[in-house]
Amino acid sequence: MTQDTGIVSEEIGIVAEDVLVAGGAGFIGSHTLDYLVQKYPECKFTCVDKLSYATNYSENNLRQVSACENFVFVKLDLSEEYQRLNELINHPANNFTTVINFAAESSVDKSFDDPLYFTKNNVLATQNLLECCRTLLKNKPYLRRSFKFIHISTDEVYGEQKEGENIDENGRLHPTNPYSASKAACDLIIEAYKHSYKIPITLIRSNNVYGPRQYPEKIIPVCLKALENASRTGLAETERIPIHGDGRHTRRYLHVLDFAKAVDRIWNWLRASVSSSDLLGETFNVGTDDEVSNLSMVKLICSIFMRKKFGAESIDYASFISHTKDRNYNDFRYSIDFNKIKRVGWQQEIPLEQGIEDLIDAEIEKKA
Repeated sequence: MTQDTGIVSEEIGIVAEDVLVAGGAGFIGSHTLDYLVQKYPECKFTCVDKLSYATNYSENNLRQVSACENFVFVKLDLSEEYQRLNELINHPANNFTTVINFAAESSVDKSFDDPLYFTKNNVLATQNLLECCRTLLKNKPYLRRSFKFIHISTDEVYGEQKEGENIDENGRLHPTNPYSASKAACDLIIEAYKHSYKIPITLIRSNNVYGPRQYPEKIIPVCLKALENASRTGLAETERIPIHGDGRHTRRYLHVLDFAKAVDRIWNWLRASVSSSDLLGETFNVGTDDEVSNLSMVKLICSIFMRKKFGAESIDYASFISHTKDRNYNDFRYSIDFNKIKRVGWQQEIPLEQGIEDLIDAEIEKKA
């Protein structure tokens, strides 16, 4: 159970820290690194990532931070290379006092096809990281006072919510697909490490995150990629945007820069709290009220794109969309209560429609 302290703390100056970011070359992790590495030049950030299919390290995701003197990249598979990870974390030259774990495969569709891989990759990677941190605090007990572990989870671990309901951080876990089950398993293992080994671990459970550099397997980048081939009359039948089922399932969307700022805010809150309390960690929901159905999302993207690209004021959506077979199980609605993070000073800054317009402007400019 999460402890709601109600504390509101001002951002404090960051002293030099060694920060380990696992899975930092992915979409969300890399944007968070872009934000933190530049904001805190006093800190050294070490990113470990295996560079999976969804990561474009050499050309894109880590291009910005790779030029920074306070950034180091280590190619490493957390689920397969425990010994190398342990040597890195427990190396005498490193004194990691913050660990942020983004490492996970996140495609729900792929998890239906290969659920064993998702269990092995997501769960074992997280537990290997926890074990290395447990060893670190055993070998270097003086780090315990300032140690912080931030784990990036997902709102999908709560399962489906009824219309009008929002679930808070104390809600029970009810995952319904192999991906969310693997993330819920990570959350439960974390609870065990918090209580068994007194490791302070904070969980972040977020709405769907979108923004630049997102791999085209999620709904927004899938739309943008398909629209590269759009004409004034729509898309060819074989190139239309796929929607599972009737498209009435709803999701809430958070811009990746707002998410990066949420991680920063929570990190600062933990730094202000950790030395003056015996907190074993917290759970924060990070979300927005920007809730739309999958069908409405595709229509929004198509309408903005066609207006900006071709000056079209009205379009025939049937010429852009292809309804496909629904998933084996598809939660109708995710919705979280995120009042707690507001009380530590975070709020959404980028509304959904503005974020979509910015993405479309960038795509049109890139192709010009």
